[in-house]
Amino acid sequence: MTAGLTGPQARVLGALRDGAALIMHTRTERGAFYTLGGRRLSVTLLKDLERLRYVSRSAGAGRTAVAYELTPGGSAALAQWESGNPASRG
Repeated sequence: MTAGLTGPQARVLGALRDGAALIMHTRTERGAFYTLGGRRLSVTLLKDLERLRYVSRSAGAGRTAVAYELTPGGSAALAQWESGNPASRG
């Protein structure tokens, strides 16, 4: 998957770059869930981005809500994806 981003991955990275909050919400009864700009995000999508090291958790482990941030690798992957998909910028 390092060859390029998928459309959904690029949308998440772009939203994060543009200021949307990506948050992991922990809950004891059913495990964590993730939101991007207040809307639920697929766990597998987030885990793929985390595995590729395009996003990382901010400080604050142990809290009930932890923010994610875009990594330099994620910014570079997004820039490369956008350069190959000019329609994605508008």
